[in-house]
Amino acid sequence: MARPPSSDDDAALRWDDLDDPSYSDPSLAALAPEPSDDDADDAAPGGSDGGAEGVDAAADLERASDARSPLVTLLTALAAAVYLAYTVGWIIGIGLVPLSGPTLVIEIMYQFSEFLAIIASPLWFAAVVSLTRDGRAAHRFGWLALGTLVLLPWPFVLGLLR
Repeated sequence: MARPPSSDDDAALRWDDLDDPSYSDPSLAALAPEPSDDDADDAAPGGSDGGAEGVDAAADLERASDARSPLVTLLTALAAAVYLAYTVGWIIGIGLVPLSGPTLVIEIMYQFSEFLAIIASPLWFAAVVSLTRDGRAAHRFGWLALGTLVLLPWPFVLGLLR
């Protein structure tokens, strides 16, 4: 097949024409829903479906701007501070509960479980933030709220109550 003549062969190598209708933002491409066969049947014969694309694009922009919202960033930073406080609470709380096991194996297992208790809060926070990066803010804060209940440093809390 012969190649059609082009007036400017280097046009494909330039990135300066953002007004070109073929330009698309790759960060929004991941948010766009995949078209189904039903959508293709509902489209108007002229190739335009009367504004449904505008609604989808607005929803995509809303989701993309929601992830970068200053309020979401502030609340995530607040949750990070809470999880950091939980880590410090576990370190202090573990010092309040001494254990001397009858065997070396029990002592090693207990120290390993102390280590896991200390790193559980930062691991939970990192996992939630990384897994909900492209999701809704409500999902992120729901999982962070669940972690604040599950990872409460009980030795520290009970040590304060005595």
